[in-house]
Amino acid sequence: MPYDATVMPSESGTDRALLARFGAAHRAAVRAEWSAARAAGLDMSVIDDGGLLLGAAPSIASSMFNRGLGFTEQPSRTNVARTFFAEHGVSGEIVLDPADAPSGIEPRIRLDVYVAPPDQVATEDADLTIRVVGDSEIDAWMDLAIDANEPMPDVAVLWRSMAPHVGRTPDWVLVAGEADGRIVAAASLFVTDGVGWQSWASVTPSARGNGYQRALIAARAKLAAEAGCELVAAWALVDAHSSRNLARAGLRRIGQRVVVAASALG
Repeated sequence: MPYDATVMPSESGTDRALLARFGAAHRAAVRAEWSAARAAGLDMSVIDDGGLLLGAAPSIASSMFNRGLGFTEQPSRTNVARTFFAEHGVSGEIVLDPADAPSGIEPRIRLDVYVAPPDQVATEDADLTIRVVGDSEIDAWMDLAIDANEPMPDVAVLWRSMAPHVGRTPDWVLVAGEADGRIVAAASLFVTDGVGWQSWASVTPSARGNGYQRALIAARAKLAAEAGCELVAAWALVDAHSSRNLARAGLRRIGQRVVVAASALG
């Protein structure tokens, strides 16, 4: 039975362990994204001590490249983020457990955290043929991601430059979905330490409402199982369509995360 996303579970010891694995998988996936961005020419400073991961790219305002992770596990170290972002002159953000966000600070966004064993993810009967993207299709995959997500122009330029480096990254699997002979959906799976991190889910605006996002979730869960993963993990905006899709697919919501400006934590 799919998990009821309207009920927030209590944070048991098991859930804390799952949240820790979720955080580690997320950092690994972001580490790979930043590596691709730097290989594409982005001037970016990074701190990576295994537990904390921080990046600052003064030439681009996107929080994708100006943020800090690992503070859900180490909330007492937020001063590291404040100092790092101030030194590089960027408005960086960090991810926190809601319980560790200071009162009076309104998060920019709230995210639901989902995990499940791959074999518990429901299949989706959608008229979509999903396949792993070959080397010659990486640029088309990224074009679709840009069309669906509509990033700022400078971010779109960077994403296009990142595409070949993303395609060459070990354990980063890109998939595309075809309907009526054209690619209408794209997504990725990053495999790390027994977890399949699902991200970059993109469906062209004209093809939305057909169950394609849930089909992408199911296809990537199958790929994760084939790669030997014990878990699949993803997050989505609270109360958003993507969050409901994850719940309907059978993933369990084990917690929530908030994104706040590091400068607000002084």
